[in-house]
Amino acid sequence: MNTNKTYKILAVDDAKDTLMLLDFDLAEEGYQVFTAESGELAFDVLEEQAIDLILLDMYMPGISGLAMLQKLKSLPAFMSIPVIMLSASDDEDQIVAALEFGADDYVTKPYIPKVLLARIRTSLRLLEKTLELESLANTDFLTAISNRGSFEDLANRAISQAKRTNFPLVMAMFDIDFFKAVNDNYGHDAGDKVLIDFAIVMCECFRDYDIIGRVGGEEFAVFMPDTSAEDAFIACERFRLAIEGNKIKLDDASEEIISVTVSIGLSLGQGNDLNLEELFKKSDISLYEAKRNGRNQIKCYEEATPVAVVEHVEETQSHVEEVGDSSNEKYPGIDFQIGVGNVLGDEDLFDEILVMFYEDHSKDSEKIQQAISSEDQAACKHLVHTLKGVSCSVGAMQLFEFTKALDIAINLEDKVNYQRLYEPVAKEILKVLGGIESKLQAKL
Repeated sequence: MNTNKTYKILAVDDAKDTLMLLDFDLAEEGYQVFTAESGELAFDVLEEQAIDLILLDMYMPGISGLAMLQKLKSLPAFMSIPVIMLSASDDEDQIVAALEFGADDYVTKPYIPKVLLARIRTSLRLLEKTLELESLANTDFLTAISNRGSFEDLANRAISQAKRTNFPLVMAMFDIDFFKAVNDNYGHDAGDKVLIDFAIVMCECFRDYDIIGRVGGEEFAVFMPDTSAEDAFIACERFRLAIEGNKIKLDDASEEIISVTVSIGLSLGQGNDLNLEELFKKSDISLYEAKRNGRNQIKCYEEATPVAVVEHVEETQSHVEEVGDSSNEKYPGIDFQIGVGNVLGDEDLFDEILVMFYEDHSKDSEKIQQAISSEDQAACKHLVHTLKGVSCSVGAMQLFEFTKALDIAINLEDKVNYQRLYEPVAKEILKVLGGIESKLQAKL
């Protein structure tokens, strides 16, 4: 439990003497205590204070304790607050009902202070562990900003709000230029430092309520609510210049300094037709336009031709041929350091994830080819989009780049180029699956 934090506890009971005793005992332990004599008054307190734990009397006039508990657990703003029920009754059915409705614990009155305080500490410890796990699940392990899942969740909430207010919003995609060369020339530690610095500058340049996330290896996104295209462009240009001028010292032992640039793609949304997937697609297209036109620049979405996608994959293939396979020998086609980093360094867990990847995606190449041949647009989109996401997660970064190019073409319904863009995907997934299979056989 965080001993440096002053926890806020709300005691709800219609008996004033009980509230006085609770106030005294809890304040003595360093808790900040709020009291309410009814469920109605309790909700007024909850609206004004960030309460950490609730002590709730089972039987009260007006809103009963059980009714209030049910209401609390149905409201997203309050449902995660731990609740300890208090009652002079030992009715087992009522106790069971309270626990089933979501109460964390139950204490009989008159309570024993030491017992109640111990149960409060236990509930607060469990709360902190839960919040810690949620943070790990929602935060990018390296940069400490939102990961893709958390970014999409927050962005979808912002879209729902924008639909109600009809305010404009902007999605911006960011790709660090020639990032692969940083890893190849300076090593992955330098690459990690670039990513960390990039995220720090991003948080400094954008507003507190803008949604910032790392959505791929060297890809980041910013979702800007209530923002015009002009204001978003100004903010992104400010960030682009900040990155261009940012000097990154690789380590304390050397004086070597590197810098990077960034390509940025924007898309604007407004009205009831807002859709996160569509905003991602349009931002991706404008990002490719920025890269195709020389990088280190910003492009806003227009009805771009698919040529940018084709040129991007040709450039990616050319670069792969020049620098060779950057993955290590442990798993061909997979950057082991990136993959294992995505699971906080747990190599055994990463091996298990690769086994799952092999089992789930060993037939993807054939399925994608069949979908292309039969012109099954929905199947193509689902298969390629899913493969793109998991490729990034396991560190198969070349496969990620190839599937991403095909994914964009599918979103554009550029059917003429499906087969052309599929071929490098098929070749790369064969390499990745073959590497995993050889390791599996060696373990048998």
